[in-house]
Amino acid sequence: MATPVLESAELVFVAADGAARCTLSIYLQGNWRPQADGLAPLLDVPAAQALADGEGQVQLLEGVRYEYALDNAAYRLALAQHYTDTQGIVMQSKAKGRAHCGVLNPGLATGRLPLVLLDQTGAIQSSAFVEVRSRKLSYKADYQHMMQDITAYSVDLLQELRAPSLFKAEPDPGHDAVTLGQRFAFVRALLQNPAFENALHRITTHPHQVWQHEAHERSIARGFKPTGKVLRQLAQGSRRVAVPVSHPLHATLETLPEFVTVNRATPTHDTPENRFVKFALRSFHQFLDTLRARVPDPTKDARLVQEITALCTRLDEALASGVMRQVSEPTFLPLGSPTLQRREGYREVLQAWLQFAMAAKLVWHGGEQVFGAGQRDVATLYEYWVFFKLLDVVAKVFTLSKPSHEALLEPTSDGFGLKLRAGKFVALQGVSTQPGRVLNVQFSYNRSFVATQRPRQAGSWSENLRPDYTLSLWPVEFTADQAELQELMVHVHFDAKYRIDQVAALLREGEHDQEALSQAGEDALSEIKREENRGSYKRADLLKMHAYRDAIRRTQGAYVVYPGVPGDDKRLNAFHEVLPGLGAFALRPGAGTQAIETFMRDVVNHVSDRASAREQHSFHTWQTYESAPPPTAQEQRASYLVLPEKGPTGDSRAKPLRETFVVVGWVKGDAHLQWVESTGKYNFRMGSAVGGLRLSVQVVGATYLLLHGANGVAVPGLFRIEKPEIGPAVHSAAELTAMGYPSAPTQLSYLVYDVVRATEFDSTEWNMAALANKPSNAAQGHPFALSLLDLMLVSRNTGS
Repeated sequence: MATPVLESAELVFVAADGAARCTLSIYLQGNWRPQADGLAPLLDVPAAQALADGEGQVQLLEGVRYEYALDNAAYRLALAQHYTDTQGIVMQSKAKGRAHCGVLNPGLATGRLPLVLLDQTGAIQSSAFVEVRSRKLSYKADYQHMMQDITAYSVDLLQELRAPSLFKAEPDPGHDAVTLGQRFAFVRALLQNPAFENALHRITTHPHQVWQHEAHERSIARGFKPTGKVLRQLAQGSRRVAVPVSHPLHATLETLPEFVTVNRATPTHDTPENRFVKFALRSFHQFLDTLRARVPDPTKDARLVQEITALCTRLDEALASGVMRQVSEPTFLPLGSPTLQRREGYREVLQAWLQFAMAAKLVWHGGEQVFGAGQRDVATLYEYWVFFKLLDVVAKVFTLSKPSHEALLEPTSDGFGLKLRAGKFVALQGVSTQPGRVLNVQFSYNRSFVATQRPRQAGSWSENLRPDYTLSLWPVEFTADQAELQELMVHVHFDAKYRIDQVAALLREGEHDQEALSQAGEDALSEIKREENRGSYKRADLLKMHAYRDAIRRTQGAYVVYPGVPGDDKRLNAFHEVLPGLGAFALRPGAGTQAIETFMRDVVNHVSDRASAREQHSFHTWQTYESAPPPTAQEQRASYLVLPEKGPTGDSRAKPLRETFVVVGWVKGDAHLQWVESTGKYNFRMGSAVGGLRLSVQVVGATYLLLHGANGVAVPGLFRIEKPEIGPAVHSAAELTAMGYPSAPTQLSYLVYDVVRATEFDSTEWNMAALANKPSNAAQGHPFALSLLDLMLVSRNTGS
């Protein structure tokens, strides 16, 4: 059965004397419609449950708008000034006489929403609060789990910074009012850890006990265990009584003592281990009491006070258990006890106590966005939590040691601060040796890529962009700037998105070809257009990954990390290799990081492969854009019409003009030119003699042959070199003569190309005198090579 929708709820503002000052009524707007997630938009939870959860009784839902009305028109409703975001949440009605009414629009501001009651002069008369719930059903458990993980990681870093043997374990909540809530968040994460709560339950149900021996007198008429001490009492004890003559012992002992003293073993829970548990619980309680006493404004920090009280209540319940009531005060701390170190329950309390002092000294200056002013921003906390999870994966995949504590912790006046903060750049670096390459690795949080028109620098070529996390890889032989300059840098970006559920599903929507774009597909695209017009475009996160991929220079991948169902990951590759690519990874509190780890291993294997297609592409990108040649004039571009669009095979595109080479040779006269045309052969001298052909890359891979004579005039048109991939053949002087060479050969051997007229250039003439970068010995007939682009710039078409 569906949960009935509560259409209104009331919140009472109480005066200083405890009397009701005014009642706030909150209503669902009349145009509200049920959402697909089925969550109740308005709740009024019991007071006991609200206190236990540290929440307000009246609970709203993020993303839903409400109407409100005060029952006294003399008052106005406003948002407390200390709340971090005051824009557009409480909107008073502008209608005459309706200033006591209006709209509540919490938007995405989850957590405690502090409200104040103002009189006509604007003075605050009372305060109250409502709770804004996240649409994520698991957000409470997620919040607690992520906070525990961050606390555990931070404490580990602090232990590296100051070894436990040197750490002064005096937990102090500090005197800075700004950091009270942040310190409490770390301590609460320890004490509300299910492992700690289960440990207390285990101790109270299966406590450690020892058998205590005590002496007492027992009548000789009752049975007892004979010991040497008892036997001596039988022989020597006082207050003796006669043994009846008929008793078998009469022959041995005529009298026996009336009472003997024996030892009785009784179990007791008053052990050093249980005394330590009691001491630890009282230490926690004392810290919380001190923290609560130092809250400067209990009204402003009502949530902090309420949560401290709730945690103290849990500790009081544990201290009031039957086991703890039997335990006396400790006289020493049995830290070396095997029971404390190994027994289930006790070892968890010992670990919590050891970590407690360090957690109490941690300050998280970035945490005000997570829990400041009563907020419970689980979305921002998810961003921080993903940083630590990705950091673990990076350290594991690249066999890096954990980053030094200095990278994430900094000393403060009364403790140590966690540097992680929204908008603040943090970079962790290392070197990783992989098969095929030694790589520099940098894992960055909040790295900004500034818009720049200098393509060789790091940055974006369009707008300033700042992904949440960036993994950068480049060979150790180059600096980061050099790697950017030469297209050797590889950036892979990740963005944390707590509030989205179906990024992978959005990626799957693109899995169709042109024929599959049926009417249903057209309708889906039309709906996307309508969403854009309504401002609710669901593919915005996917397009942001495209923006990272396309705008940030040297970026090869961009991926969303979201709390989806484990295994619901999606990777799209632009080609057949792992990079470049886009995708989404499901990562939620309590679930593993196996998919991301597998992906990163694929990435490092790919970047270490110097024979990959991406490596070849990046090299040609660097080579192609290494210099910026002047643009070709329009009249010069007209000469390109004679060039074929297809290559020699006729089914693929031709090479670019810059990568199509022409070898320039000497023609002795008309007889020599006729021999070339009739035989389809052209010969170059070999060796280091004057005029010998040097086999450069351009010469060996040349596609065309240009001939020129002694007067410096080029022969019109070009010859195409047949099968340029196999290069020229070697012929002897005798073979050349046998082929009818028009003059006597002067060399022993020659390099001979097979050529044929390139008919597309029959109407093209070449101005050799205007040829740029022509070698000085070209007029003497020395061969050289140039690009087809350079040659086309000195061409003239003589055809009609």
